[in-house]
Formats: sequence, structure tokens, C-alpha cells
Amino acid sequence: MENMYKIIVGGKIHQKGIDLLEKVENFEVLVLPDASQETLENNISDADAILLRLQSFTKSMIDKSLKLKILSRNGVGYDRIDIPALTNKKIPLTIVGDVNSGSVAEHTIMFILDLLKNTKRHDHMIRSNNWKDRDLLISNDFEGKKILIVGFGKIGQKVAGIAHAFNAKINIYDPYIKNRESYKQSYTFFDELNLAFGESEIITLHAPGSKKPIIGRDEIKLMQPDTILVNTSRGSHIDLDALLDALRSGQIRGAGLDVYPEEPPDISKHEIFNHENILFSPHIAGLNNDCAARMAINSAQNIIDYFSGKLKPEFTINKEIL
Repeated sequence: MENMYKIIVGGKIHQKGIDLLEKVENFEVLVLPDASQETLENNISDADAILLRLQSFTKSMIDKSLKLKILSRNGVGYDRIDIPALTNKKIPLTIVGDVNSGSVAEHTIMFILDLLKNTKRHDHMIRSNNWKDRDLLISNDFEGKKILIVGFGKIGQKVAGIAHAFNAKINIYDPYIKNRESYKQSYTFFDELNLAFGESEIITLHAPGSKKPIIGRDEIKLMQPDTILVNTSRGSHIDLDALLDALRSGQIRGAGLDVYPEEPPDISKHEIFNHENILFSPHIAGLNNDCAARMAINSAQNIIDYFSGKLKPEFTINKEIL
């Protein structure tokens, strides 16, 4: 008779991940009713595996998880998990890998196209029975535009690939890219970000977190008039007061924001949320149905792989215990 293993899923995830776990005959799968810290802590003592959402997993929790054999994150972040304590007990921590870079890149391009084509205003023309305003010629092509990609990791590279398909001109700033010659010859790499600002018509941010904004008043002064600015990276990258002033003056033609200094933002506290030339989304560039399915499948598969002796090192954070 096969050993039975209790699998705790720390709250609702995409059903495809649940289905994958429930197909394993010797898994007893318990999906917790919510993703709260308290509910999780009350259900860890006899778990053989835990599929973790956004909760913390501390040393005291690890000590209480007497049967725990693997901790699988339904995501890629693990700053709230005590990795040394897991490693000390030979418990692997796994993540889902790259499941959303394509989603974020597509969302970025959506913002750019929407702002170039002025979709919102054209939609309003029809809804307000104002056909004649089509002659205002307020839309532009993506083809031939100079787009600056700040941060050339997985997301930035996918944005570049899509933009290249539109025959846009690709400018790149990333001080950590060394093998520039391995990329398309049509890409232009800049050593100075301030210089890149003045040579670009569209700017999109894909850099890691920083202590001060990448875009403030001084940087905006360096940009071309009618610049389009997109941020699907970190809310701290843009000074919103400076952006609002630039939108009002026309220095910035339009902006697309998926991330904010505080989330969720209090829209009553900043006038930028009333400006018509800006598009907003609620930090969902990397969170859609397809992406959620990939995350759930990968996090479930990591548990299955562990118990079948096939755990993948590339998804394991504390590889030294394998």
C-alpha cells in the first residue's frame, strides 16, 4: 500500500493546479478556505507538502510542521520565507519560474498601442455621436517610433521582440547587460540613461526596485515633447507629482500605469487619477487567467515532482540540499 501524503493548498489558486494534485492517487488535498496567515498556521502540523500563496513561513512555523517535506510557492517571491530554517531541515523551497514575463510584456504593448492610437477618445467619439472629430488626426503609428526599454531582463527583452515586430526602433538602457553583440543589430544600447531619454519617443520601465524614482522632474525635462511613458515595473519608479505636471504641460503626451507607490492607491489623494491622458490598471500586468493557470500548474507540479524523485533544480531555491 502506497504512503498517503497530505497536501495543503494555502488558499484558492487556479483550478488547473488543484486538478493536477487531485489526480495523484496517494495525495490527500486540502484547499484552505482563505489565504490568511492564521488559517495557514492552524493547518500545518500534519502537512507533508504545502503550496504557499502570499503568506509568511517563519522558523516557528517550520518547527511546527513536523511532517513537512516540501514548500512550494505559487509565485516567484520568497522574501517572507525563512530559507535557512528550511535548509537546515532539508526541506526544499520551490518557485514557479518564468510564468508571467510574456503577460507583462503584452500588457506593456497594450498600453503603448492604446496611447498611440488614442483608443479611449475614439471610443468616446462614437458613444457621443461625434463622428466629425475623426478629422482631428489624434492617433499615430507604432512603426518607426523610438522606444526606450529601461531594464533588459526577461520582460524587457520580450517587449523589445514585440516592438521589433512592429518595426519600431529599439533603444535599451541596462548597465548590467554585457553581451550586447548577441542581440539584434538593430538595437541601440545607451550607456547614459539621461542621453537615452532625449533620443526616445516612448519610454517603458522594466527595472528592479530603486531607492529613488527613475523618472522625476529633471528626467522629464530631458524627454522629447509628446513622449509616452509606461510603467509596469515598480510604483516607486515615477514621481507622480512630476508626471502630472508633465501631462498638464504636454511634455508627456500620455502614460500607462499598472503599479503605484502605494497599493491599492487612494485615488482621492492625487489629482493624477483624474487626468484624461493616462491609462490605469490595478497591478494586473502579470496576473491574468492564463498566467494564474501556469503558476498553479507549476507550483503543483513541483510537489508532484518531489514525491516522484524528479524535483527540478532550476525551480528550487535552496539547491544545496538536493
